[in-house]
Amino acid sequence: MSLPQLSGVARLIEDPELRFSASGSAVVKVRLAFNSWKKDQSGQWVDDATFFVRGTAFGQAAENVAASLQRGMEVMVVGRMKTESWEKNGEKRSEAALLVDSIGPSLRFATAQVEKSGGQGQGRQEFQQARQAQGAASAEDPWASSASGQSQAGGWNDDPPF
Repeated sequence: MSLPQLSGVARLIEDPELRFSASGSAVVKVRLAFNSWKKDQSGQWVDDATFFVRGTAFGQAAENVAASLQRGMEVMVVGRMKTESWEKNGEKRSEAALLVDSIGPSLRFATAQVEKSGGQGQGRQEFQQARQAQGAASAEDPWASSASGQSQAGGWNDDPPF
């Protein structure tokens, strides 16, 4: 059995958050809002329900997302839904999540200039340079520097958005 598919138009509600694993693999998190509309009594289109979901992309796609997309952009997205579960303070929690297979800007209200990316993005090169600069001893400590997953602006927050 496979995971359910989701495809549609969404809006990024935060800038993409790019991280690199200890092995150098890129991972990006995007928070998405899928909006629906309905006609009101006067026949005008108005906002209806909104579905919020956190999406994750990996590898070169993650680097491309971080380099190309930003908060507020309307995007076309295709992915597979899954349930993420965790425990916090002895309480079990879960939320819907999206494994992003493909994402890009919607051209309905914007233009885009497309460039083919190489096998290694700028973010990966910066990560590798930072790891080399740390030296062998601190490279084994995943908490030793900002290159291991903490941003300059206060660090990462893995808590769910609610």
